[in-house]
Amino acid sequence: MNAFMTIYSKCFATTICGKYRDFFKKIILLRRKREDVSILNECFFLILKLLGIVLLKAIYQIESVNKDYIPRTGPLIVAANHFSYMDPIVLQAMFSRRISFLMTELYYEGKLKWFFKLLHCICVRQSGPNTSSIREGLGVLKKKGVLGIFPEGGVSKEGILQPGNPGIGFFVLKSGAPVVPAFIAGTYEALPKGAKIPKRTKIKIYFGLPVTFENVGIGKDDRERVVEITNEIMMQIKNLSV
Repeated sequence: MNAFMTIYSKCFATTICGKYRDFFKKIILLRRKREDVSILNECFFLILKLLGIVLLKAIYQIESVNKDYIPRTGPLIVAANHFSYMDPIVLQAMFSRRISFLMTELYYEGKLKWFFKLLHCICVRQSGPNTSSIREGLGVLKKKGVLGIFPEGGVSKEGILQPGNPGIGFFVLKSGAPVVPAFIAGTYEALPKGAKIPKRTKIKIYFGLPVTFENVGIGKDDRERVVEITNEIMMQIKNLSV
């Protein structure tokens, strides 16, 4: 009886292994392929960043202030003013870590959608629920990445800081991630909204100390807390402009 059970067990194990061997091989190959794609994507990003830094330094003498305030690890939200379409390029060039930017569908959906996907941009719908963008944004933070948000929600036509959109307060409240405020100076003069030809001018980015918001709005409902957090972030950005 024991001999029979031994033979039966070996046959069963051989059958199961044979049946699922190809399945497990496919999983391993798929995982390796994803890792290879990820490495290529990082190389592509680093090349673009290096090119951007070289061009921005040559044309706009770009520089940053208090760059050492940026935490090297951990989940992080970077929030900056938005005076020009150049802002994401400029901010990423001077930021020591890779940023996944929230981006309105008005610009995301188009011929360059493939490019924005490669850069890990997250599409935000102009109307209706934004369940997907919220999930992706929180996913970036959960993986200890950096989420880039321009709280004004669009490019300022006058080059003046606009009220913040409460979306950033929601991300802070749900993730608990610290926020590094940033003020970008010079991009409005270089390429304001509506301009087609950029002008040569000096660009400078001011970074603030990371801010946490655990104690903001304690005792109030989430909506009130989101508004308070958003207003505090906008104040931090404004203070850097002085």
